Amino acid sequence: MNPHLAALVAISLCALAPPAMAVERELYFTDFENATPGDDQLHGFDNWVGAPTGSGSHGIISEAEHLVEGLDNVAFIGFGTPTGLGTTTVTILRQVAHDPITSGEPIVRFTAVVGINDSTNSALPGLEPPRDHFFVTIINSAGSRLASLDFNNTETGFGLWRGDGIDSHDTTEAFVRNEIHILFAEIDFANNTWTVELDGFPIFIDAQLTAKTEVSSDLGAVGIVWQRDSLLWGNNWMLLDDWTLSADTIKLVIPENPFDVKSVALDPTNQPVITWNGQPGFTYQISYSENAIDWFSDLPASFFTPTQTSAISYTDTTNTGEAQRLYRVTRTPG
Repeated sequence: MNPHLAALVAISLCALAPPAMAVERELYFTDFENATPGDDQLHGFDNWVGAPTGSGSHGIISEAEHLVEGLDNVAFIGFGTPTGLGTTTVTILRQVAHDPITSGEPIVRFTAVVGINDSTNSALPGLEPPRDHFFVTIINSAGSRLASLDFNNTETGFGLWRGDGIDSHDTTEAFVRNEIHILFAEIDFANNTWTVELDGFPIFIDAQLTAKTEVSSDLGAVGIVWQRDSLLWGNNWMLLDDWTLSADTIKLVIPENPFDVKSVALDPTNQPVITWNGQPGFTYQISYSENAIDWFSDLPASFFTPTQTSAISYTDTTNTGEAQRLYRVTRTPG
């Protein structure tokens, strides 16, 4: 490879914008600002339910305690070991009833700020601490768990797992411990499918929602289940904020083709040429950097809005070849 030419390819899906005909209706929102900080204080706040209580395994944390810049009060589940030898799960949920058929709104969207704080309670020096599961769970009006997204914090199965109410499926994607993420889910009750993104990147698209049969295909609640993975509970915990549910008549997510950069090469005049797959319904922006830290999007004619599926090529006529230049193609729905 030419030492002055390198490519850094990033697929960046920004916040989805609704199609022109979308009429989104809010079903529920809370940022926990009005909740009282403390253990068990989530239970009973704005009709939230937490079980069991009395052990500090769920509640509200103030900004002074969690120290996450930009967030005030947040909810949590985990950390405090539940009482009772036979206890294997802790649950928090907020009922939000929605009938996708009678309402004519078969699409439900869920977004939240989430973060998994890792365990630190090793039984013995040098041993890994116990780590657990945190399931974002979709529940119907009859109380049946239709589907889930498992933030699996264990060493043996670490990552994001999709649950269909019967089986678990490894998405091969992961989260980052001790970091904040934006979770987005779009549920299509009419077609029994759902799509999940983390920080704008697809985890899965139009996967089966539930494998259960003879259950009501509607929304009763969205909750979090903390499930012990071994004999000991880890003191890992999940942060939650900006909990939002909305309903719509049509989907936001545009069915997308695989996005990849086909080639980065030099043309006969020694100028870099980047080629990738373009698709209608998305825009594409070329950015560049010389240190992989500071990125610039001021290249001439470097913004594309394709009207048909085809290869797109861009030649950087400003690259003199005096220094290594990295390139990034950002795709955004729009």
